Order: sequence, then structure tokens, then C-alpha cells
Amino acid sequence: MSLFQFKEFTIIQEVSAMRVGTDAMILGALIESNSKQNCLDIGAGTGVLSLMVAQRNLEIKIQAIEIDSRSAEEAKLNFNNSPWSNRLSLVHSDFRTFYSDNNFDLIISNPPYFENGILNESIRKANSRHEDSLPLIELFQKVESILTSNGHFWLILPYNTASKWESKAKEFNLFCAQKIVIFGKPTLPKRIVFCFTKIGVECIQSSLVIRNNDNSYSEEYKKLTIEFHGIKL
Repeated sequence: MSLFQFKEFTIIQEVSAMRVGTDAMILGALIESNSKQNCLDIGAGTGVLSLMVAQRNLEIKIQAIEIDSRSAEEAKLNFNNSPWSNRLSLVHSDFRTFYSDNNFDLIISNPPYFENGILNESIRKANSRHEDSLPLIELFQKVESILTSNGHFWLILPYNTASKWESKAKEFNLFCAQKIVIFGKPTLPKRIVFCFTKIGVECIQSSLVIRNNDNSYSEEYKKLTIEFHGIKL
């Protein structure tokens, strides 16, 4: 059985379209959920982001959505096996048709963002990785409609297209509150983690290096993820 062991929970990832990766680890560790009460996880995959938020915030209730049926079943299993199963729920659904009576003060997503290029041979993996399955314009539009006035929307995007999407988000009244540039190595920017809000504020900018030039994990990455890693880096 393929497992990813965290300090306080375990991820089973036998059949999920996408396994736990560095993007999810970084985004989950950076998300700020203090004082938040209702969270929506869009494209839950294995459920790792939901579980990381649940570990940090012992009051928050989390609704997760996953379009792939087998991934959804595995995420449910991971939720049920966790210490926070009573606060976690999952719906097998396409976010574009998802409906909720309630708005959310925290929305999180590790979205499909490969806009171009050859689709993965696995249709399931393609849906998890390519923007065709959930265009970011549609993502922003719907997030704006279900995010509370003081809520925050966290997501991770490729570095080379992030500025375009930051501008596009403004068209849907989503403004950058935080922007963290993620470097694979000290001179290699790979991703940007955004926190958007409906309130126009000054964007706080920072950066994070994952690995040193010798390929060892940086001290800042180890410090960021120390709450979650079940093994010594």
C-alpha cells in the first residue's frame, strides 16, 4: 500500500489521480486558518490540504470537493482515518456545478494549471493537472460568489503565468493580500502561492527556497513544514 506518513495523520494514495507532492506540502503549510470557521477545499485529491488545515485549526469545518470518483473515495478514507473526521466531509462533484447554502471564510485549492502542452496519457491525471478541467477564470468567478466578505482564498500557481492570473483575479474582485514566490533552488522560481481577498489591501510579498544548491532541504522549508513531516528531512 502506498502511504505518505505525516506526524498526525496518514495519507493512503493507492488510486488517487495525483499523489502528495511538494506543491501541496508548501501550500498546506502556508495557509493561515486562524479564526476561520468554514473551509472549502476545491479539488481535494487525496485530501491532504484539508487534513493539514484540520490539524492546525481544531475548530474549523471543512467541505472538500473532488471530481474524480476514485480519488474522492480515497480522500473519504483518509478523512475517516484521521483524528478530525467529524469536521471533514467530501462531495464527489465538479466545482463548476457545486452548490452550497453557505459561504466560506476560507477557500483553498491546488488547481489544475498546466494551460498548454501535451495532455497526460492518463485522463484522470490530465483532469488533475490541466486547466481544461477547471479554467481559472471559472474558478475565480465562482470563488468570488461563495467567499465571505472577510474571507481568504489560497492557491498555488506556476511562476511563469502567475502575474497574468493575478491581474485576471482583480476582474472578479479578488485582490492579492499575500504573494509568496517559491524557489525550487535559490535562483529557480517555480511557483507562487497567493492569498486573495475581496478587500483591497496592500499585498505582502515574500519568498521561500525549498532546496539549497546541494539539493538538501533549506532551513526555511524544514521550519515551515516541521509540524507536518513525520520523518526527519
